[in-house]
Amino acid sequence: MKFKIVLSKNAKNCILGHNLKFNNSFLRKGKVLHEDDIELLLKNKIKKIYVAVKSEDDYSEDYSAELIAKHISSINLYKPQITNGRADLYTKKNGMLKINKEKLLKINFLFPEIAVCSLRNFTIVKKGQLLGNVKILPYAVNKKKIKKILINSSFKNIFQIIERNITRVGIIFTSNDNNNIKKEKILKVIDQRLQGFDLKANIVEVCKHNHKALSESIQNILKKKIQLLLIYGESSISDFNDVVPRGIKKSNGKILSTILPTDPGNLLLIGNIKNTNVIGVPGCAKSLKRNGFDDVLERVCHGEKFNKLKIAELAEGGLYKNLIRKFKRIKSL
Repeated sequence: MKFKIVLSKNAKNCILGHNLKFNNSFLRKGKVLHEDDIELLLKNKIKKIYVAVKSEDDYSEDYSAELIAKHISSINLYKPQITNGRADLYTKKNGMLKINKEKLLKINFLFPEIAVCSLRNFTIVKKGQLLGNVKILPYAVNKKKIKKILINSSFKNIFQIIERNITRVGIIFTSNDNNNIKKEKILKVIDQRLQGFDLKANIVEVCKHNHKALSESIQNILKKKIQLLLIYGESSISDFNDVVPRGIKKSNGKILSTILPTDPGNLLLIGNIKNTNVIGVPGCAKSLKRNGFDDVLERVCHGEKFNKLKIAELAEGGLYKNLIRKFKRIKSL
């Protein structure tokens, strides 16, 4: 494809390079010009225009966008919807968007005529939601470039929808003062989060805030075939030897981390007891404002297995917008 300035009278079958407005009409960029368009241009005394000339070696913008979108999609996405060189991708089902970031970066880096964008990785999506698109920036692309993408299997499945794999959730509250626990308020807020992906707290227990009582409660609740255990302690978790982690370890569980690089949400525990995921819930979870607990809860409920690297990666974007502390000027001595 080549861009150039041509005489309007010779522009038939060329692609208009820029939008053109007239008193009572409008020609949109990307339009293939026909006889009536030429007449309109000449009538409005436009002698020259900027156009793109498509060659036999080019695919049109719509066809190029469609081919690429189909290639990078997964089975959980609808057939792309095409308009103006843009192929929109919609999800077929509820779940979590999982992006292969390396592939996404690679296709944008290697092919400057093609722009592929999406929602943020790990976004919870609903059936029929727009999650990304492919946009062709010129009005056609050389066939060899498109075929170079299509024969590269490494570009397949850039976007996938991961379905929720947790079906039963249990929660334990620890407290030495049952009159001051605020269990119902906290449970309501946690359930509101879980409802976002069609879950609820199936089993709720309360025990004393000591590691032995917690361990007994854990053993009891695990008998009820839960896949995710949330523990809301009377006090925040300070370190690996605090009440909640000790209770988990006494139940033959493992602790991956007792700190999260997010604010709010620093004091969150991630662990497991055999095949049951365990989250030590931070105090900020009693608010519905998004925090680090949401990141971990959503990903765990959709099968994400955390490790230390994935926890560290939460640092980027881990300072939430709802956290506002004003800058205080320090007076010079």
